Amino acid sequence: MKKQILIIISFILISWLCSCKKSYFDINNNPNNATAATPDLVLPNALVTTASTLVVGNAVNYNIFISAWMGYIGQSGSYAAAVGDVASYKQTTGFGNPNWLYDYHNLEDYDYVEKSALAQNLYFYAAAAKIMKAYVFGHLVDAFNNVPYSQAFQGTNNITPKYDSAQSIYNAITSQIDTAVVLLSRPDAIGTAKSDVLFGGNNTLWIEFANTLKLRLLIRQSQVSGNASFIQNEIASIVANGAGFLAADAGVNPGYANNEGQQNPVWGFYVTLTGLPVSGGHADLWKAGQYAITWLETNNDPRYQFIYSLDSGGKGSSYLGSVLGSVSNPPGVDASSFGTGILKSVSQPAIILTAAESYFLQAEAILRGWLPGSDSAAYASGVTASFNFLGAGDPTAYLSQNNKQTNYGVCTTMAEKLACIVRQKWIAFDQVTPFESWCDYRRLKLPEDIPLSISPFLDQSPASIPIRLLYPTNEYQTNAANVNAQGTIDYHKSPVFWNQ
Repeated sequence: MKKQILIIISFILISWLCSCKKSYFDINNNPNNATAATPDLVLPNALVTTASTLVVGNAVNYNIFISAWMGYIGQSGSYAAAVGDVASYKQTTGFGNPNWLYDYHNLEDYDYVEKSALAQNLYFYAAAAKIMKAYVFGHLVDAFNNVPYSQAFQGTNNITPKYDSAQSIYNAITSQIDTAVVLLSRPDAIGTAKSDVLFGGNNTLWIEFANTLKLRLLIRQSQVSGNASFIQNEIASIVANGAGFLAADAGVNPGYANNEGQQNPVWGFYVTLTGLPVSGGHADLWKAGQYAITWLETNNDPRYQFIYSLDSGGKGSSYLGSVLGSVSNPPGVDASSFGTGILKSVSQPAIILTAAESYFLQAEAILRGWLPGSDSAAYASGVTASFNFLGAGDPTAYLSQNNKQTNYGVCTTMAEKLACIVRQKWIAFDQVTPFESWCDYRRLKLPEDIPLSISPFLDQSPASIPIRLLYPTNEYQTNAANVNAQGTIDYHKSPVFWNQ
């Protein structure tokens, strides 16, 4: 037991140090005090922060625990992993604390960009900030449900902001996306490649991104009673602006390089400056998930060879994964790690929304009758985009299998087609944007066979994957009246508003 405690403490310290490490991409010494900087200087730092903390994160952030819950990864046998909070599904108010703090710090920068840009008629920067605020607030709602929105960012004028309802926040950020599209359509909405590390100042790509993000928010509400006509009308407004949806991956890249604090965040999390996996660190702890390997192999899906590496540190002849919560997982040096489709290079973009997701969202919207077009064509484009992202070759043979989870054409019912779309999203999001898989799982309970942890230290019986995060400790300490007004929160039984 003493050994287990020491391991856990060491891991927490490693995670904390990694999360606190400064980067040369940081523009402000204090990201919450950006008032001396101009919008074109603050925006790139805010975008880098979104990519490095919200989507990728460190050991206590979204990417890791959700990847484990969704069957993508497991903890190696080199650690007393079964006792950890991730494997046991246990949450305290400290579990979601980093996520909350990172997101609101990030949002404060975007809020500054938006307000200062509007005051100076810098419409490009105001629009980009509005879109990214919608992106980050969407994540906050999807993780915590009701959160401060209308009274946020008032500083000392209001240090105890009220909590807005999750549905009202979704409505508000959807409206803000519409406003951003209008701003970006102005001839005087001009940005620069230097200040826009996401799309290089390309207004058309920003509008496509905005349309795709709005479609994500609308599809997220597919199960909300009485919302169908609202969703259909809002999708019709997207179609009306004529810009369409993303057909390429949206990735942040400020000039990642193989220097301390300058690496692509995924690469930096798993790989040292020498190009080798971190010995005794993240790449040794977090290994390929056996469920994902088995499913992909069984269904003749070649992408497992690009998402994961061979066993024995990439020198073996097979793929060997870990099982979440197992007390007998293979040691880190023996298990498969992550492949060339995920760890492409130290300078690869940090993806925040994929072309594959864009196509799969369109496929579901078409299937439900909310968007004109061919759902089967959008589905095939989504699979192709995933193959292209990973460098996995031509998916034609894969798509022609007699398999209802790979070949959309052999699906006959809406339920089968929806399951096929979500299964392919689950594959495409592996180690890229796993948060989206967790949202689909909660929204539709698909894929239906996501395995549960087998940890002997589970927080409840029968086991279930958490459906939200608890409000963080700092809120109970500094905004007690408003957070307590949300009632008693059970992370297994208190769903976010769209999880009906």
